[in-house]
Amino acid sequence: MHDTETKGSANRRLFYGWVVVVGALLVAVVAYAVHYSYGIFFNPLAAEFKWTRAATAGAFSLYMLSRGGFGILAGWTTDKYGPRITVASGGLFIGLGLLLTSQISALWQLYIFYSLLVGLGVSVAFAPLVATMARWFLKKRGVATGIVLAGVGLGTAIMPGPATHLVQNYGWSTSYIIIGITALIVMVLSALLLRRSPEEMGLLPYGSTIAAKPCDQPATATIKGFSLRDAIGTRPFWVLFTISILFATCLYMMMVHIVPHATDLGISVSIAGSLLAVIGIASIFGRLAGGWLADALGRKLSLAICLFLQAAAVFSVMGIHNVGAFYIFAMVFGLAYGSVVTQLPLVAGDLFGLHSLGAIVGLEMLGTSLGGAIGPALGGYVFDVTNSYYFAFLTSAIGLLVAIVLILFLKASSKNPRETGLPE
Repeated sequence: MHDTETKGSANRRLFYGWVVVVGALLVAVVAYAVHYSYGIFFNPLAAEFKWTRAATAGAFSLYMLSRGGFGILAGWTTDKYGPRITVASGGLFIGLGLLLTSQISALWQLYIFYSLLVGLGVSVAFAPLVATMARWFLKKRGVATGIVLAGVGLGTAIMPGPATHLVQNYGWSTSYIIIGITALIVMVLSALLLRRSPEEMGLLPYGSTIAAKPCDQPATATIKGFSLRDAIGTRPFWVLFTISILFATCLYMMMVHIVPHATDLGISVSIAGSLLAVIGIASIFGRLAGGWLADALGRKLSLAICLFLQAAAVFSVMGIHNVGAFYIFAMVFGLAYGSVVTQLPLVAGDLFGLHSLGAIVGLEMLGTSLGGAIGPALGGYVFDVTNSYYFAFLTSAIGLLVAIVLILFLKASSKNPRETGLPE
């Protein structure tokens, strides 16, 4: 085996890690197209079944808890068995969950078929992907992660138009059938492109100068870093966990309620739905810029800057009423939140290493899911009580400012990371 990644792949036209990036990108696009489409279905579901906004938003809140809880399992199975089987299984659950959701007739069915099954499926589209990028790339890790997570923005941007068209012309039930079958096929096929690590193929991580191990040795034989158990015992883990909660509380409150908020102000449904597409498009650039900023300015500084921009956008939306201002909000909010999504797992990788990064990011994602559960439910409850989103949006923006302060406490643990075998 050659001594450098460049030499080790000299006879290859393309480093396979970039193929893994493409496969992971497609998975992210499809999973998060489903993930962020709930706002399109929110009003049709509430209107047909005469549910309150709090009850309708509650299904998404439970979905977020499900996604977060299963995200720990998804990260662990990726560390142990690799991303291919994990991601393919997720595609099957998304398809099944949406097909069953299309047939619901009661609220409890939405909570089981959508919240639990779709939550299980989408859980494979974050921690497994970022952990896989960390194993394939030493150099340009931020860029590779940003490209993959740009798929979240692409999915957010792509879905509102088709979903709105489908719902308006065929109804929410048929729309879920079409989306579910499409998601199942694309995710399973994309999973076939994934590999756990370059060592499995006799390669080195991109940018590595350490000789690769023979192909018959375990791919994670000497990966350095904290075990999940050790990471949980450190203060930085819980600081990052809290930041994730505060960030996601704001993010998902806006993603679920921005369309109802805009229509309450007299903006048409089609224009209000397009705000999600603008947020998604802006977040693509945010994810790419976030990876570059994290590599150039450092993880913590870039994270603080982007959280501040997100907070500023939310403060602004509380006082706007015209379409142009809403589009400006959507661009700034999407750019900022997209950057944060890329930076959080990069911070985790710096703090805890690669040994159990999938499981660690999966558990950190539970914090994101807790925030994702709190945000939509809080927004719906505040609206039902006050007939306004003002205090809900204000609370979420203040939470982002608190998260910025918490970044000061993100310091490497004094515990020594282990260099050991397969993740526990």
